[in-house]
Amino acid sequence: MNKLSIIIPVWNEEKTLAQLVEKVILVNFPHVDEREIIIINDGSKDKSWEIMQDLDKKYDFVHAFTNPKNSGKSQSVKNGILKSTGDLLVVQDADFEYEPNELKDLINLLVTKDLDVVYGNRFGKKNKTGYIQNYFGNIFLSIFSNVFTFPRLRKWIPDMEVCYKLMKGEIAREIGEKIESTSLFGLEPEVTARLAKYRKDGKHLKFGIVAISYFPRSKAEGKKMNAFKNGIEALKEIVKFNL
Repeated sequence: MNKLSIIIPVWNEEKTLAQLVEKVILVNFPHVDEREIIIINDGSKDKSWEIMQDLDKKYDFVHAFTNPKNSGKSQSVKNGILKSTGDLLVVQDADFEYEPNELKDLINLLVTKDLDVVYGNRFGKKNKTGYIQNYFGNIFLSIFSNVFTFPRLRKWIPDMEVCYKLMKGEIAREIGEKIESTSLFGLEPEVTARLAKYRKDGKHLKFGIVAISYFPRSKAEGKKMNAFKNGIEALKEIVKFNL
């Protein structure tokens, strides 16, 4: 594996964006000789776009793009995936809820075990719970998703809603072309369903799971999720894209 593509969707993240990108840049990723960081602005109303442009000018491997209007995280990630060229690809949120250094563990597992996809698992460590409704909502959604995906994969995915989904680049781009969701958090159920249905040389993809840290932020810090509204959307997405 030579090149890693990191897709960062951004919607009003001026408080953390620059520091987060600098943190990602400092990570010494194993089995990676080259990287590209693709940042997609999704109609931000703050200074996110200006920050992205500054980062683009500062680093030749950082590329900033903007959607014509706010299109949702799913479409922003799709746009980033289709602009990617890496052998491996992962999505990174623009805040500090995830620890970029732990992507090394996902990469190591994928390469050493010759896997196609590796999911992070926030329930695999004693992480802070944050909003209790989000915590139990994510558990329920993951179980419901597994009702559809486990019979195909024979692999239990404990954290379907996790941001860290590392996969081979050609698979990510093939999946990316098909992304339909326009809801705020429809990306994770759709991608998981499509990966479960994907065939490589007539066989299902090989999945791995890695326990990761999670540092949930509050709504005051920029958390955008509405547990009930987005949970209902996710349930619909699970059914739609698995059936």
